[in-house]
Amino acid sequence: MKNNYKIFICATEQSGDNIGHNIILEILKINNNIIFDGVGGSKMSKYLRKRFYSINDFNAMGIFEVIFSLKKYISMVTNLVQKVLYFRYDLVITIDSPDFNYPLIKKLRKYNYKNKAIHIVAPTVWAWRKNRAKKFSIVFDELLVLFNFEIKYFSQYGLKTTFIGHPVYYINKIQKITKKDNVAFLAGSRLSELKSLLPYFKLAYEYLYVNKPNLIIFFPTLPHLEKKIKIFVSDWKMKVIVVTKKEEIEKLYNFTTRAVVCSGTASLEIAKMNIPQIVIYKLNIFTELIGKMFVKVKFANILNIVEDKLIIPEITNSSLNNAKFMNAFKNLLHDDTENFNQLININNALKKISSDHPPYSIAAKRVYENLISFSKAT
Repeated sequence: MKNNYKIFICATEQSGDNIGHNIILEILKINNNIIFDGVGGSKMSKYLRKRFYSINDFNAMGIFEVIFSLKKYISMVTNLVQKVLYFRYDLVITIDSPDFNYPLIKKLRKYNYKNKAIHIVAPTVWAWRKNRAKKFSIVFDELLVLFNFEIKYFSQYGLKTTFIGHPVYYINKIQKITKKDNVAFLAGSRLSELKSLLPYFKLAYEYLYVNKPNLIIFFPTLPHLEKKIKIFVSDWKMKVIVVTKKEEIEKLYNFTTRAVVCSGTASLEIAKMNIPQIVIYKLNIFTELIGKMFVKVKFANILNIVEDKLIIPEITNSSLNNAKFMNAFKNLLHDDTENFNQLININNALKKISSDHPPYSIAAKRVYENLISFSKAT
């Protein structure tokens, strides 16, 4: 059995970078001699001996955006396959981003890569493109899922599927609502998301400036978006704090009673912190039209999907316009009864997706067990 293992890990989005970073830390607790290379952002990069691409190299979001970047992504897949084969990694981990990571592993198998491949965060086969479950079962050795209800979609095809729970497990609820009445604007992790949503944040600011000028607005964001947001808010006549450091963000959340959130992981985090929210999102119109033909769920937010009803107000895509946004934003600011009911419903929904054990520890254990079992077998 080997002593020094090499793992290739691939995360192309910020949420994947967060997951990858924490799983690496847990694996190193088990065996600190393991070497990691791969694709990741600023968090994972500290632990990667070789980083072949950054998450900043992946900006596409919808179907048409991906099509326009297809040549670039095919080239990246080819390059990474060559790297994995050349450096002979003992195991491959891919995180989320199924439209990039599935072709990567499929091509690796085509070139006779026989070592274990583990994918973390299931593709949303329950929402659309159900056939991906069967495809994943052919190329991956194990799938680690964030939601318990996802297991049945993959296990029916013989793919070992393990429920680890959602990283929201690690977020602490805000127990005390302070006298301050601050609002958080969460604009997503991609530049494309930021550009599409900033006009709505400006509408919210203009309303606040007239009606609640003493309120503090803060943007919890990422380093690569910080400068653009600061330029955008430079002429705002209220106190605006743009924050990238985790400790400062967590402190400001303790003084926050409302949030406007780009749909995604951020919405779950806000929910776990017991902060009322509205969710907004906007895709390319052509991506939206194609999505309507195939998507089987009524909602964008996972908690709304779990409950099969609108417990968190969401306005997305062509439904997102100035009038609808401002109506929802005013309700968020002024309707305490609606916000109270939202939090009750959120806490009921969170119980359905929560794990009893730390997700990153479960994931690290499964990765290491796969690593050892394959090493013994060979």
